[in-house]
Amino acid sequence: MSKEKLFAEFPDVSTEEWEAVIQADLKGADYEKRLIWKTLEGISVKPYYRKTETDGISWLLNNLPGEFPFARGTKKTDNNWEIRAEIYEQDAKAANAAAKHNLARGVEALSFRSRICKSCGLLKGQNIQSQADFNALLEGIDLNKVPVYLNFGARGAQALAMLYNYAGANAKNIKGGVLFGPMVELAQSGKVALSKDSLLKEAAKVAVFAVENMPNISTIGVQTHAFHNAGANIVQELSVALGAGLEYMDALTEAGLSAEQAASQIVFSMSIGSRYFLEIAKIRAFRVLWANVLKKYGVVGTAKIHASTSMWNATVFDPNVNMLRSTTEAMSAAIAGADSITVIPYDAAFKTPDEFSCRIARNIQLLLKNESGFNKIVDPSAGSYYVESLTEQIASKSLEAFKKLESEGGMLAALLGGSIQKSLAESQKQKEKLIMQRREVFIGTNQYPNLSETMSDKIKEDEGVALKDAELASVAGDVQAFADKFAGKAYSLAKADGETTVEKLDIRRGAEVFETLRLQTEKYAKKTGNAPKVFLWTAGDLAMRLARATFIKNFFGCAGYTVIDTNGVPDVAAGIELVKKENPQIVVLCSKDEEYLELVKGIFPALEKEFPNIVRIVAGNPKDAEDLKAAGAQDFIHVLTNAIDSLSAYQKKLGVA
Repeated sequence: MSKEKLFAEFPDVSTEEWEAVIQADLKGADYEKRLIWKTLEGISVKPYYRKTETDGISWLLNNLPGEFPFARGTKKTDNNWEIRAEIYEQDAKAANAAAKHNLARGVEALSFRSRICKSCGLLKGQNIQSQADFNALLEGIDLNKVPVYLNFGARGAQALAMLYNYAGANAKNIKGGVLFGPMVELAQSGKVALSKDSLLKEAAKVAVFAVENMPNISTIGVQTHAFHNAGANIVQELSVALGAGLEYMDALTEAGLSAEQAASQIVFSMSIGSRYFLEIAKIRAFRVLWANVLKKYGVVGTAKIHASTSMWNATVFDPNVNMLRSTTEAMSAAIAGADSITVIPYDAAFKTPDEFSCRIARNIQLLLKNESGFNKIVDPSAGSYYVESLTEQIASKSLEAFKKLESEGGMLAALLGGSIQKSLAESQKQKEKLIMQRREVFIGTNQYPNLSETMSDKIKEDEGVALKDAELASVAGDVQAFADKFAGKAYSLAKADGETTVEKLDIRRGAEVFETLRLQTEKYAKKTGNAPKVFLWTAGDLAMRLARATFIKNFFGCAGYTVIDTNGVPDVAAGIELVKKENPQIVVLCSKDEEYLELVKGIFPALEKEFPNIVRIVAGNPKDAEDLKAAGAQDFIHVLTNAIDSLSAYQKKLGVA
């Protein structure tokens, strides 16, 4: 075989040469401001990456697939993952039918949720009150072949009890998990019916029972979805996962499990956001971090990671765009080597998903596997200077954040003390500021809205019957066999022994701030017969008036206002007649900065005289704003305008709110 280097005839280009060309092209513009993207995690993303970016990464040279520290995944020959579907129907029999329907169409694992908490954003799930309900839920599903995951919140012991009773003699063979995570439950609900001293001990009891009686079941779910949906950035999300995982490892080993057994009981579940390459790096970085945590316990291994598409990114308006968001998020998870993936149906943000939306959710993963071949190539991102550099930076920053968490006494102590909640509130505020300024874009919601779309009639939040007696509904009579199994041992069936309370996380979706405004407008339009009208008075320079008219149309369209566009208003008299015909509440002058003063002097006094209550706005941020105000302009709207602050003020001014 020839050892001749490919493309040897092309000379290497040094970093200095690249930089010289970039500086010349910038023509004096600030390199940092124009080309460096500073993420909320404090990572400066460069415009290009070279091999030198990875030279200092110590673990990179000894990082084969399936080997420590597992950045490249846990598998050596493929990248296969488990296609998991969430089941949303509340009635147990209907949920069972939906589960079988999904299995017949390509789904490989099922997730059931007996947890309804409107304030936590958990609105869909099964109403399981008894062993009979539970049996109906799983009837006819082959648990030897189909992994089943039960997310019953604080009822983790009861969920395991019912699963054990249902499985009977087959208990040692069934696969899946009971995602019992009392710390996450505490964070998202603000309380659990367990004392702080017994909270981790109860989790350990459930894990010990599973190891002894159901060895293929994982019982501890470290789920970061609530933190993600409360505004956590990637570093915060990973540090919380590490902190929780470490405390569960300690609790489980203290309860008598070996480190290997304890590690096998913990499953990590994360939301995957829209920042494609950062999300790939997130999963890879977490495997490296958890592998090093387990190494301290003498275990060679890493995290079992389940990935779910993000609810933070889901929108009520223009919901079909959610399909595109879910696709890129699922791609990130697959490329990163997640062990299992759930794609949340595109309509889950506003109603119980239907057959069509569930079909699309299934097919996204089936397409990635069967048509795109994402399951065949181990770690497709390996060797990318960009992704490897991001992986290292995220791992390093997450480790520092984790150390800070440990200095506060650990995950539980930080939750009880409120430092996690405070940190997430600050991050959420940062994210929402970008959303309000429309620098963080949700297509169809805070940019490029469908002006004819209405959604208030399609939103159906409360469907079916909610759980009785909140999170800890008693099923003791139906799980007596489980209680008997515990008899005479040092642990017992988990039950309320007090209450632990904390400040709960502020869980929401990123687009909600805009959706609230638009839904207010829909309500107003139903009541009055019309949404507020905005008249675009276009004049002067053709290019600028078109650009600014488009900008204003999008701006007020985000609040659901009717926007009347014009193809150039010839003169003041013609404009006054058009305004009289359309009867708007707001008039926005769209033109060029240099032409505004003369136009405003001619138009706005006439408008004020004829229509004293109409709001007069200039599109843009001209330097002579004070002169324009003196001539009759009342407001200026431009790219730096905080859209929520401005639109909220107009909602109040026009009587919409």
